[in-house]
Amino acid sequence: MRLLLDANVLIWFLFEPEALTPRVRRLINEESNELFVSRATLWEMSARAARGRLDMPGGSIQYVVDRMAELRIVEVPIQLSDILGTEKLDHHHHDPFDRILVAQALDRGLTILTADNEIPLYPVPVIWT
Repeated sequence: MRLLLDANVLIWFLFEPEALTPRVRRLINEESNELFVSRATLWEMSARAARGRLDMPGGSIQYVVDRMAELRIVEVPIQLSDILGTEKLDHHHHDPFDRILVAQALDRGLTILTADNEIPLYPVPVIWT
């Protein structure tokens, strides 16, 4: 399975794994699954850290990027097609980071792991429970 981790899932996976549901924890740790994180998620986390809303070891998102490399999590770049893809989405969600995530998942055939209640309103595979 190809899994795209939302910011909440990535943060919990790295810093509070007990906050993940057992199913999500199992999916993340299953070696046959491929894990992906959008650059939009990294940007969102960096913005939170800069505003003091997310404690980051070393005060930088670089820690997360380094851990992703160790854990073989693939970084998904933001393409123009992703931005254009957000224009086709209904406006269930106004968070631009999450809209890019949905567009990327739809374009690349990814399932989103998230605790966000609005993302499942889109026609994209989502797992949380």
